[in-house]
Amino acid sequence: MGSYSQITFADYPVFDNKNWYNQDIVNLLFQPNDFVSVKMKYSSRNKIIWGDAYKNEDGYFEFKGYKQSVKICKKRLEIYGTSYKKAKIDYATAKKISREECFYSFSLNNFSYEQYLAEIKSIFDSKEIDYHQLFTNFRDSLLAGDLGIYGQSLDCQLYSILSVLPEDAIIEYDLTDVISGGWVKEEQVKEIDFEKIIILTEGKTDVEFISKSIEKLYPYLKNYYHFIDFDEHKIESNASALVKLIKSFSAANVKHPIIALFDNDTTGLMEMRNLISKSLPNNIKILKYPDIDLAKKYPTIGPTGNKKMNVNSFACGIEMYLGKDVLTKNDAFIPVCWKGFNDKENKYQGEIAEKKFVQEIFRAKLIQNKSNEFTEMDILLNEIFNAYKIK
Repeated sequence: MGSYSQITFADYPVFDNKNWYNQDIVNLLFQPNDFVSVKMKYSSRNKIIWGDAYKNEDGYFEFKGYKQSVKICKKRLEIYGTSYKKAKIDYATAKKISREECFYSFSLNNFSYEQYLAEIKSIFDSKEIDYHQLFTNFRDSLLAGDLGIYGQSLDCQLYSILSVLPEDAIIEYDLTDVISGGWVKEEQVKEIDFEKIIILTEGKTDVEFISKSIEKLYPYLKNYYHFIDFDEHKIESNASALVKLIKSFSAANVKHPIIALFDNDTTGLMEMRNLISKSLPNNIKILKYPDIDLAKKYPTIGPTGNKKMNVNSFACGIEMYLGKDVLTKNDAFIPVCWKGFNDKENKYQGEIAEKKFVQEIFRAKLIQNKSNEFTEMDILLNEIFNAYKIK
């Protein structure tokens, strides 16, 4: 007779699988700690899938499967570049493929991506299910095709489905029956295959603060990133060394997704321009720490005395992104000190004074349980998260 696995989006079932499960969906949306094993009442089983089969059933069963919110699943797709724009382009490509291969007996030309999303939402709202697997019109084809069209990539299909649902809606992959039926082992479904994104920075303090900030603010994304260990591998830590490292990866034709992060200061931007002028593969993304409002009128100490200046592109190392509370001492911002003049750029290079003090304050801030102010760090993290987004 066999067993089925089902994934539900806000309780609506899609992607049924007999005697197995869709590993690609698990790899795209979930992490091992999303797997749950919990006792539930038989009467709680999804009514759309089971109808009244368990309505009057007493007792409990052990649910085994994945659960996560739309917001988190969507964010996990986005860090690899899936977006509204990409999904819209992918939909247009799929329409062309389906037309060239004569997959549908009707024309998709009249159905825009926006109309496609509206049709998915209408199906969710009506909870309409059709097991006849008909492809006679657009709506029936979506019902038969797991809410997607022929030729669509899985990540864009999933992103489109998630886009029409509330962020707090739950995505649930029920693997109870295929596990209990012996079709797949629990240990096996917890093995999730995904490619980590390597983040390269100018120094080890950047690695420490960015990685721990992701863990604190976006714990559901932390496993997707890998940071280089400067100490273990005895790697030189500065902007020019980062350029050499990226050139080496490029020359070796490394296919891994890589993000290179440069400080938003005089030296960092000079070295970054040197790298951008080279032809690099699409898997390598070159970023700088973003400009921030905090730095537009920031106190500085230098040859011209004490002065408030825009220190974006002059003196924004990682310390400038640790929060106003961390940068404040005795009710005033700790100033930026101008350290030297860069002849090539015809600009001064600056850094925050009392750097070690600022760093220790932030370390203490990271381990506090209370909610703290992370505005500038959040801007920086989202720059990282959007690195592969189509501009």
